Amino acid sequence: MNASVKTSAWTHSGPDDICVVGLGARTAVGASAPASAAAVRGGVSGVSLHKQFKDEDGEPVTFAADPVIDPDAPIAQRMAEMLRAAGEEALGDAAADSSACPDCCVLALPEPRAGLPSEIGSLLAAEQARHLGLSPDSVRTIARGHAGGLMAMQAAARWLAQGDVQSVLVLGVDSYRDAGTLRSLEIRRRLKCSHVRGGFTPGEAAGAVLLTRRSVAERADLVIFSRIRAVATAVEPHPLRATEPCVGEGLTAAIAAATANLRLPAEEIALTYCDLNGERFRNEEFMFAQLRTQEAFIDANDYVSPADCWGDVGAASGPLYVALAAATRLRGYARGDHAMLWTGSDAGYRAALTLKLG
Repeated sequence: MNASVKTSAWTHSGPDDICVVGLGARTAVGASAPASAAAVRGGVSGVSLHKQFKDEDGEPVTFAADPVIDPDAPIAQRMAEMLRAAGEEALGDAAADSSACPDCCVLALPEPRAGLPSEIGSLLAAEQARHLGLSPDSVRTIARGHAGGLMAMQAAARWLAQGDVQSVLVLGVDSYRDAGTLRSLEIRRRLKCSHVRGGFTPGEAAGAVLLTRRSVAERADLVIFSRIRAVATAVEPHPLRATEPCVGEGLTAAIAAATANLRLPAEEIALTYCDLNGERFRNEEFMFAQLRTQEAFIDANDYVSPADCWGDVGAASGPLYVALAAATRLRGYARGDHAMLWTGSDAGYRAALTLKLG
């Protein structure tokens, strides 16, 4: 591993676990976390041809759209509706207990791109503050794309461990349903369409995770779905469109840091959820990282990439993967006690999280 790769990590070390006590999801294959997890487990696809959007050859573009929202709704409205649904689901029973209600919210958002309103962050943050009854300063945004959700969970875990807050609602949302966005992706040959086979299928979704300390969860009699063992972020020195090839140094560093304190082989990773989406550079990067970190896994090739079902969901990825991992234990098909979640943004951020199930 390249020691010069910039890496930051949070690892559980105190007496109080950082626990997942609420889950929410709104995806193309489900209006809730259980429904979305069941669909991914069953290989259900929400991808279809959308005649509203066509590529330069005049062929309809494949898209994994939210089936409930008005197809003509603008992107800000779409993201707000999905966020609201996922957040309300994650709050669940905690909303009735003031000791477990979030006093802070972290919102993971897309990186700046064509078709995305520049004010989207402030608009969605203000709405969340109103909806949760929080001050504007208590809602923070991380516009880091795919990696943003896990980066938000890293920040939340640190705040909780330090005792700065009692519980944190982590949200992630993304939508590519905009003509300008899709055209930009097509021009850069990243949109899967009639003349680009190595691109990705765009989607839209929101995910939510409510985090708190174990002591708070037990006092409020909340179900603990999983616990964060470690979460790390690294910066890939050769990201997308760099002049030198990417050999997975950033992803390797993030995964290595997130698994460094596992007691192997007893605590090997049983299953991985990741944001592979059909783009070649992501597959190649993961291959390098697999080879360097495989000792932490029962089988480094045992992974799930849900983009096959709900499309690429960008900044919503991290929180949604927590819901998928938790479902393996809830529904009785977990093959071990630990899961790995990892994501990577276009700008070079790589994030990895080790989750203890149950």
